[in-house]
Amino acid sequence: MNTLDWIPFASGVKILEIHPAGLFAVEKPAGVLAHPNSSDKKEKETVLVDSNYSMAEEAFHIRDGKGGVKKVYLLNRLDSPTSGVLLLSLDEKLADAVKELFAESRVSKKYAAIVKGRGLRSPRGTWQDSLVKSSGPGGGVRSSAKSSGGSQAITVYQWVRAAQNNLPLSLLQLEPRTGRTHQLRVQTAEHGHPILGDRTYGDFDFNKTAGTARGLKRLFLHAQFTELSLDWQGEKLHFKAESPLPKEFLAALGESGDGPPAKIKKPTPTGTAVSPRLRIRL
Repeated sequence: MNTLDWIPFASGVKILEIHPAGLFAVEKPAGVLAHPNSSDKKEKETVLVDSNYSMAEEAFHIRDGKGGVKKVYLLNRLDSPTSGVLLLSLDEKLADAVKELFAESRVSKKYAAIVKGRGLRSPRGTWQDSLVKSSGPGGGVRSSAKSSGGSQAITVYQWVRAAQNNLPLSLLQLEPRTGRTHQLRVQTAEHGHPILGDRTYGDFDFNKTAGTARGLKRLFLHAQFTELSLDWQGEKLHFKAESPLPKEFLAALGESGDGPPAKIKKPTPTGTAVSPRLRIRL
């Protein structure tokens, strides 16, 4: 995978998959911005690619050393504290086609999250909430769940396993069927299982006792899997990329990562009630 050596990726970024059509996936570390913030900041933050970025084109402009510029198109976003799979493209038309799939919720995405609680009332189900965006501190954006109004947010969740240690933590798989701002972070908190390390929507005392006091300082949300299909130049283009659980997740769960996953046990009936399961077709 040395065909993308000319792209000045930030430290820790890994190439996961490359498609001959120019579509590729990378693994973004936590703490790295997908693209530069539009607001001016005194301190320079680490960005996915160390080059100029066009907000209008949603593309990085990289000088080729010969007086020309190559463009790398960013196809989806992850918050800075969230790690995992990001898609990019070297072809503008392909980038537009894939972004249309994202806009139409026709891309399969799975996230891993470590949340508060060793079990859920139902180990699998669907959360459906109305989210409203508002201005947050420092000009940022925040979302909140409301009983009515706002935009519909739908997430299918699956309890995977509880931590092997004595920490009240569980690993969840989350499949967002809509793409609202901070959707997964808001919905997990709304339904009684905030994500460990979430400084905006989480349980601050819990983050301190179960997280930072034990050296677990990141947001424990990871974009683990992305898959899509589309018709491209007369053929079916199928693409998928997967990023393994970060070592910090394994540490929080009390696992070494050297052997098979811990045996899944039936969760204890604790936590909050969840919305009824919905039948959803993609």
